[in-house]
Amino acid sequence: MKGDEAMQKIAKTDGLSREEWLKLRRTGIGGSDASVILGVNPYRSVRKLWLDKTGQGLTETAEEKECAYWGHRLEDIVRTEFAERSGFKVETVPYLLRHDQYHFMQANLDGMVNDPVYGNCVFEAKTVSAYKAEKWHNGIPREY
Repeated sequence: MKGDEAMQKIAKTDGLSREEWLKLRRTGIGGSDASVILGVNPYRSVRKLWLDKTGQGLTETAEEKECAYWGHRLEDIVRTEFAERSGFKVETVPYLLRHDQYHFMQANLDGMVNDPVYGNCVFEAKTVSAYKAEKWHNGIPREY
């Protein structure tokens, strides 16, 4: 991955169980956590994030588990469809990345696109339930 001078590959994520992957995520603050910390995520509280990061009993609801399951299962389909429709090649990044100076900052990228104009761009694959589609009518919701 070009342009990753400030990022270290901490762990290969291919083949990890969901439990192993969640344990790795607890070692720092990622993009999904940032919206909670900033108070713009309507689905998770700062307290719940803290309990998760400190290993004090994260319990996902059935809906959260279901959304996470399908989001993960559909990620490759979304990536492939985007590449076919846009003509951009999306490179997968099968690693947990961590900033080499600010060790609490980490990322699990859904992919990278090398755009001839903008350079390296992060690809984020999102799916949404039909029940929440209206939240996307005016663009990407703030929590993302």
